[in-house]
Amino acid sequence: MYCHHCGKKSAADAIYCSQCGRRISPDQHAAAASTAEHTPVISETAAAVEAGVAGAHIHIQAVSRNVGAGGSIWAWLVPIILTLLTSASVVGYYIYQSDINDRVIRLQAKAKEDALVGNYTQAAALLKEAGDARPGFPSIQKDAEIVEHVMGISDMMSGIGKLLEEQKIIDAGHMLEKARDELKGHSEPVYDKVKAVLGEYTVKLEVLRLTGEMAELHTVEELAAKLNGASYLDGEEAAAVRVQIVDKIVAISIKDAETLLKSKSFSAALAVTDKALGIAKDNEKLLKLEEQILQAQSDYERTEQQRLEHAMQQAAAEELKNQTAAVEVVHIDSTFDEFGDLNIEAELRNAATRPIYAITVKFTVTDAQGNVVGTGTAEDKEAYVAPGETLRIFSTIYGVIDENTTVVVDHATWYLD
Repeated sequence: MYCHHCGKKSAADAIYCSQCGRRISPDQHAAAASTAEHTPVISETAAAVEAGVAGAHIHIQAVSRNVGAGGSIWAWLVPIILTLLTSASVVGYYIYQSDINDRVIRLQAKAKEDALVGNYTQAAALLKEAGDARPGFPSIQKDAEIVEHVMGISDMMSGIGKLLEEQKIIDAGHMLEKARDELKGHSEPVYDKVKAVLGEYTVKLEVLRLTGEMAELHTVEELAAKLNGASYLDGEEAAAVRVQIVDKIVAISIKDAETLLKSKSFSAALAVTDKALGIAKDNEKLLKLEEQILQAQSDYERTEQQRLEHAMQQAAAEELKNQTAAVEVVHIDSTFDEFGDLNIEAELRNAATRPIYAITVKFTVTDAQGNVVGTGTAEDKEAYVAPGETLRIFSTIYGVIDENTTVVVDHATWYLD
């Protein structure tokens, strides 16, 4: 006897099914007895199904003749088959959709890798392929928009690079400002590459500006201000322009210091080199020039000291001469007049370094044997004699009989101006 509900074979006198636990009705017992008496092949078929070989040895028409037992088997078998088919369809569809999802994820991941290294065109193509596979997928749409935006900025960077190569500084500056505006508020890693290029071009633009402005700068102060601005720039080009600025500062400082050195303005020259060395530390040219200035200053001070000492000595000698030998006798003439008097005319020169006035000379007259035959004084209170100039004074000595006489100036007095 078989259960109408699950098809499990049960004992002929069983009240409940040993498989599903449902009650076996009296009609089932009667049907089972009738089946056992009139159709023994179905039993074999049932036994074969229970053994797991139903499809191998049972003819389908035999089952169709078994109205009672066959109907109950299909009653539970068909729903199971439909359930399995439905499950299989669902599983198959799930697997299919999962494969699409996996492919989309792979495309999106590869697009991210390409975008991060700057392969924006390839990244855009991959995201389009992913978008075609999953239309309307928000994540893919967002990534595609970002990549397209980055591509636009990257193209802008290429344009800026060309402008910088052509040294079109103003146009390049405007485009850099526009690129900065485009990047505002974007912190996604995909923008890092264009941001790096933006920073590089910003430095290059500043370098070009500084290079152009250097030709118009001619003072250390102006160049030092530009050097201070350039100190915040990174990169080899910025370092190179800083070197150019420093070199120009050194050249100007050397020129200024040498000019001051020629005029013996040693302190001012040293101030120039010290200032330049504060910028161009340990510069050999500046250090050498500073050493030359110090040596020249030392030599000059030593020479000046010697000159001053000599000048002081000379001044002292001159002052002594001014005080003691300012009046120098150039020539003395003496003649007798008809009265037997000796007329004396003396030419005097101012040997001092300052003008003299109120000049008085005393003289002695001797005969041929050296005997004093007379003395006299000659003066000029009005005369003002400049250094090196001469004057003539006159005097008469009375009662000199001997015509063969000699007049000697013994002493002279004067006032210095």
